[in-house]
Amino acid sequence: MKVTRNIAIVLLALTATTNLAFSQMAPLKGSSTLELNLGLWNEIQAGQQISLAGIKQSAKASGFVGGLTYGYWMRENLEITIAASLLSSEASSTITFPLSVQQRSNSVVSFLVGMRYFVPQPEPEDRIRPYIAFGVGSYVGAEAENSVLAQSAHSESVVGGRLGVGLDALLGSWFKLGVNIGYNIMADFKTPVGARNNFNGYDMSVGFGFVF
Repeated sequence: MKVTRNIAIVLLALTATTNLAFSQMAPLKGSSTLELNLGLWNEIQAGQQISLAGIKQSAKASGFVGGLTYGYWMRENLEITIAASLLSSEASSTITFPLSVQQRSNSVVSFLVGMRYFVPQPEPEDRIRPYIAFGVGSYVGAEAENSVLAQSAHSESVVGGRLGVGLDALLGSWFKLGVNIGYNIMADFKTPVGARNNFNGYDMSVGFGFVF
């Protein structure tokens, strides 16, 4: 219910805002866009624990957190994309007595090259544009641990991809809003990242794009 409600709110906001925009639209073929995406389907936690053994502070974000996408319209209905996204991030610091300090951090980032195919064939004056999207590339997991006596770090990349659908609302000749939902699928990491070998799963985001 929560996910359905979020989608409905975003779509209503896009439609209402678009109806207020009256600037003349130009063909997008040959144009570029830079888009900031913010995750709507994630879990963010932060906290501090104090006990006789010591103090632990931690922050964790799981699920799609956000990303940056560059796009280029090859045709009015075809956009080539290059995207970098943060799928998971965690950091913690533990102080135990007598004065032992341990710090840990890990993250998973995707780098994907893909395309958005707009259906049906849009006309230059069309402001609402649904699309199908897919991308392939690498998913990079990194983890580091520091303590008084030792330091360790490792990173690993695996092949993966993403398939999704979305909707863009053009609010003039230079700005657009969008909503996107998709599924990430990737190979397993040989060494766990944050106690997980795999980060397959759905993501949903809202995007703010500048067209130039």
